[in-house]
Amino acid sequence: MSDAVKSFGTAFVLTTIVRRRDGDYQWTRRPGLHRGSAMGAPDPGAAALIQATRQGRVPLRLPERVDEEGVTYRTNQDHTLAGLLLGTGAGAGEPVTEVERIVADTLLETGASLARLHALPLPQTGLPSPEGPRRLLAWLRSGQGPGGAPELHPRAAEILGGDRMAAVAAWCAPAAGPGALLHGAPSMGILLPMLPGRDGCLLTGENLSAGPPESDLGWLIGELVEFRETNRRFGALRDVDYDLLIGRVLDGYAAAVDHAAVGRAAAVRFLSHVYDFAAFVRWKDVLVDYLKLVADVIDAAGEGRLLRSADRARRP
Repeated sequence: MSDAVKSFGTAFVLTTIVRRRDGDYQWTRRPGLHRGSAMGAPDPGAAALIQATRQGRVPLRLPERVDEEGVTYRTNQDHTLAGLLLGTGAGAGEPVTEVERIVADTLLETGASLARLHALPLPQTGLPSPEGPRRLLAWLRSGQGPGGAPELHPRAAEILGGDRMAAVAAWCAPAAGPGALLHGAPSMGILLPMLPGRDGCLLTGENLSAGPPESDLGWLIGELVEFRETNRRFGALRDVDYDLLIGRVLDGYAAAVDHAAVGRAAAVRFLSHVYDFAAFVRWKDVLVDYLKLVADVIDAAGEGRLLRSADRARRP
């Protein structure tokens, strides 16, 4: 192993990436100071099902346990879609049109990978509902949490109001029935891009869970909604067509889903990200501006119109 090429993290998760002598990369992820538990590792039964499934150009990359708390993944790169859209890492000097193409192609394949995952049978051992919505629900109900979470709660109550907070709490509640096998937290920060001559991958296994497929789709799309809304407000991100990117996820997934439910899950993800930043990074006054954006997103999701502009951008 060589020295770390990247090291970053929060009080929730710490990531170190090293370049291997064979040219591959090793991603090691460990719990941050306030996580309160070890990194998850995949249920053996679910891991076996995933490994036996046909994979596309964005395969589901499973980890190995490195010790009692950490997990590690072997990949072919150290870049992520989040980095591309933030203007860092691979493609930092590329024109916006090329970045948009890379991200769109990767998301199309990611949608297909999630569809294949959701078609697998649930392991007999049983799985919990996704952790992220449960974590947000606990904060909505108690107002408590690490870091700046207690400070965020009264601001959220003031800006969002009781009706919106109650709606999000209802959307966070675990769904009835067994549901599908879920990734649990597909994210742009653990989604590696398809680059020329190089496949991407989605780091998978820390959060395997059970629930409606719309939960996974909304969690990923929620980050694109956040990028879309914050770019409109602050203009700090790549000026790509975020509606087109949302549409590519749905194009790749192909199977029928409830787009209104995807929108509600996306709103949960957006507010969850605001909470996670306050709790696991630090309180910043700009989070008040983010809450104002979240309010509009919750309204649109509640009325079933959050993804309408993305639907119009989809391929005919």
